[in-house]
Amino acid sequence: MRPLAPPHGERLAIVSHVHPSLSKGGAEISAYALFKALGALGHDAVFIAAVPQARLNEVVLASEREFAVGHDPAAYDHFYHIGGSDTRDALVDIVLRTGATLVNFHHFMNMGINAVRAVAELPGLTSLLTIHEYLAICHNHGQMITLPNQRLCEASSPRACQGCYPEHSLQQFAMRRSHFFDAFGAVDGFVSPSRFLAGRFVEWGIPADRIAVIENGLRACGQPAPARRRRAGDRSWVFGYFGQITPFKGLPTLLDLADQIAGYEELPERIRLRVHGNMVGQSQAFLDRFAAAVDRHPHLSYAGPYENSDVPRLMADCDYVVVPSIWWENSPVVIQEAHATGRPVICSGIGGMAEKVGDGISGLHFSPGDPHDLLRAIEIASDQQIYDDLRSKLPLPHSAESMAQSYVEAFGRWRAPDTHIRDSAEIVA
Repeated sequence: MRPLAPPHGERLAIVSHVHPSLSKGGAEISAYALFKALGALGHDAVFIAAVPQARLNEVVLASEREFAVGHDPAAYDHFYHIGGSDTRDALVDIVLRTGATLVNFHHFMNMGINAVRAVAELPGLTSLLTIHEYLAICHNHGQMITLPNQRLCEASSPRACQGCYPEHSLQQFAMRRSHFFDAFGAVDGFVSPSRFLAGRFVEWGIPADRIAVIENGLRACGQPAPARRRRAGDRSWVFGYFGQITPFKGLPTLLDLADQIAGYEELPERIRLRVHGNMVGQSQAFLDRFAAAVDRHPHLSYAGPYENSDVPRLMADCDYVVVPSIWWENSPVVIQEAHATGRPVICSGIGGMAEKVGDGISGLHFSPGDPHDLLRAIEIASDQQIYDDLRSKLPLPHSAESMAQSYVEAFGRWRAPDTHIRDSAEIVA
């Protein structure tokens, strides 16, 4: 692929809220994939990641083009998302020392929105923010799930947000909203990996012409794996879950499904549920329930944590990949990984998941949080003709290089060193 010339010979800085050697979330994986792809295409790029001060000796910087910014989690304000001044100053110092003239943030967590603004206001510098979730809109971990009833939130407002968090006043939520609008006003442009997420931020107040939709890309897009090899007499279908093991990701729905399957005479032999992922940070009640379900149901198994390099092999040993998240999601990397491996996806029919998986085309949808509807989808999927048809229509995943080319075009679109400081009035409060 012929590289585009870097805009005006710029040095590009990709900034992540964590280094992928310490965490394997979608945002940091995508940010690092972009950094590597830019370099492979001949662009001058550096990678800057926030790292907890206590873990600076654990981070693995693979080259002199990677930098770590230490932060103190205890000093971070999770309501207004203001980071420590030392972290802000360290980030600005690295940007200046590296000579970066365009900075692409892939989150504001850990460094703080104040650090994003400080960099965005540097003279002669262009800034972009890639939005990976709804944290600026929603205080509930950016999930847009209401408390305490765990329902999907259609739109935020200070009054609606106070309904979830009555300990905060209407004025505090209004100030939080104004704080984000003011900081975002300093950023030249935004990138969203899905049309759905971009639409939510437009509804929130960011002008549509300031957001580009660029799909995340995978660093390795090999040939899809052949259908799972079955042993003689094996009539089972294997449905694999991959990702962080949290209630937001829909694991309780899978556990309810396992209970349902156990109530049928023939289903436990035909349907196998296999869970891959890390359980760090979960409540003891959730861990106890999960362990009890695995012990009780032979058709439910826990395969443990995994490395990203293991994904193609592990997915190839499944027939389908299940994505049961109860929140809107944005652009789950696991869907791209499944498509790259040649595995159809069964997912909640909402948000970025529904956007990436065509119902009845490249996968199947079910109602989020509904184990009965998930069982319906799984029973439809457990048919060889339907499986072959879905596999034949899987979309080709975007490569990291394709993503990088699209980003370079976006960089050129927003490069405006003489007018890069935006008036916050451009964002409609």
